[in-house]
Amino acid sequence: MNELSPVFDVHLHPIRTVISVQSLIDEMDRAGITKGVLLALDLDPDVLTTNLKLRDEIIDDLWAYSYFINPDQLLDSMIRILHTGKTSNQHVAELCNVEPGRFIGFGSVNPSREKEYVTSKLNEILALGLKGIKLIPTLQFFHPQKNKNIKHIFKYATKHNWPILIHTGKDPGPFEIPTLRHVQYSHPRYWKKIVRKANTPVIFAHLGGYGVTDDESWIDSAMEIAKTNSKVFLDTSAVTYALEDPNTVDKLRDLGFDRILFGSDHPVVHGTSMDHSKKIIENSPLLTKSEKRRILYENANKLFFG
Repeated sequence: MNELSPVFDVHLHPIRTVISVQSLIDEMDRAGITKGVLLALDLDPDVLTTNLKLRDEIIDDLWAYSYFINPDQLLDSMIRILHTGKTSNQHVAELCNVEPGRFIGFGSVNPSREKEYVTSKLNEILALGLKGIKLIPTLQFFHPQKNKNIKHIFKYATKHNWPILIHTGKDPGPFEIPTLRHVQYSHPRYWKKIVRKANTPVIFAHLGGYGVTDDESWIDSAMEIAKTNSKVFLDTSAVTYALEDPNTVDKLRDLGFDRILFGSDHPVVHGTSMDHSKKIIENSPLLTKSEKRRILYENANKLFFG
């Protein structure tokens, strides 16, 4: 390891069909990642066939993008992504037990389900000893401000001092289409009022704007929210390249690097790796050594261990 180690990666996806636990550990070792947050994803792969209202909304959104697409083909692709990405709370808990000093597990609960289901999932996360919650509007198909379970989830998280990690920005494949309403619902602005009332740490993933054509406005929105709430953090997962842009670095410095967390999003971002993402920060001439240490380790370690 280099002089900037140790490194804490707050955004890892232990997806069964994509990566084995040993492959994940090996990749962490190669990259010099000393600690990591494993994220569950509570997805419903059948929702696009059982919820006809949602299916029709998505078809309308797809037609709004272009008449030269095949909605059925794209819906099939979405269903495959939901099947692949689904990662149970139990699976994350089991992996945390493999190397208990190295992994922290975040459970996931789908706000689109009925309240009884949501409560059972929250109780499950607690019983499994997981330490946070992952929410993802794009794949869980909910509107942050209109969903009736969000307040319940935040209240439960506050009671147990769990951080909530929120996906902001697009997602791969068909979920990159900007006219999809659930892509737009992942814009940070939809969380502004909710976060203002939050009494538990909130992490906006991807600096607020992964994969969007107007990245800057989404990232600016996330930073503006963070400026008014000291409990809001931003992680660099999938957008570490943004720290190569002087304008973005200046804005983040204005916010304060004490609330920027390193994340790789491994292994779901094609063409990159934990090591590549880490080295963007380590080798950046735009960041001081102190800022690099805070992003790569100190901020996350303080957030989770005080």
